Amino acid sequence: EIKHISELILDYLNKDDSKVEYKKAEPFTTRVKNIDSSKAIKDLGHDPRTSPEEGIPKTIEWMKSIYGLEGK
Repeated sequence: EIKHISELILDYLNKDDSKVEYKKAEPFTTRVKNIDSSKAIKDLGHDPRTSPEEGIPKTIEWMKSIYGLEGK
């Protein structure tokens, strides 16, 4: 759920959700999404094993380093 991902990001950044606007899904939005990584595993040797709880902080720190935001 997007709210869970949003909370993980905000918690890591020590921010509240006062600027986040959660909206109901549009009628045409796919509610259930299944990820099939078999082609990435077969073709690229990519086998994802990182949970959102572990991966989000790593991604945030990587983005900070790319955009020169270390320490912020």
